[in-house]
Amino acid sequence: MAELPHTITLSIPFADARLANIAKESLVVDRELSEGKVSRTIATQDSLLVATFSAETLRILRVSVNGFMESLILVSKTLEAFA
Repeated sequence: MAELPHTITLSIPFADARLANIAKESLVVDRELSEGKVSRTIATQDSLLVATFSAETLRILRVSVNGFMESLILVSKTLEAFA
């Protein structure tokens, strides 16, 4: 894979490590649409969900992060309703 020069890391707090892990497992299954142009890793650190994105361009990075955030909002609302 070519070097992806633009990177951002998001740390999203959850109430506890269990909820952070549920969110991670829900989000990790979604693949990036432009796999060669963007890379994403999702992990947990205690009650934090940590997502790191790297992309060829800032525009691709923005689009990827926006899509992730939409999914994260849905997962968070679902956890709030059922967890």
